[in-house]
Parts: sequence; C-alpha cells; structure tokens
Amino acid sequence: MKTKDILEQLERIRQERFLEAHHDSYDLHQPDLDALDCAISLLNILDESNPNDEVMVGELMAASNIDR
Repeated sequence: MKTKDILEQLERIRQERFLEAHHDSYDLHQPDLDALDCAISLLNILDESNPNDEVMVGELMAASNIDR
C-alpha cells in the first residue's frame, strides 16, 4: 500500500468518525479523532521528507502534535 492510499483511507475513516461524533452530543471528547489527526500529520511529514533526510523522533512528534 502506498502512502497516498493510506492517507486516503485514514482521511475517509476520520471523516466518517467526525460525522458520527458531530451527531452524538454525548461524545464530546474524541481521542480517536485526535489520534487519527496525529497519524495523518506524521504520515504527511514522512511522505514529504527524502529518504536521506536525518529526522529526529522528537521533531516528528512535535510536528505531529504528539506529546511525550
């Protein structure tokens, strides 16, 4: 599976889940959506970087809004 395909699937899952959460007034906290946002951001960053780039894990986590 290519990065583009994975991102499309994650975006589709996120959109479906967002619509479900939007219609459920009891579902105010959405950790699964937060996790999907982080994963999508991380994949976008990795997809845009070159294989030769030296990437620090902390920088990736910060750019993806992932707390340690």
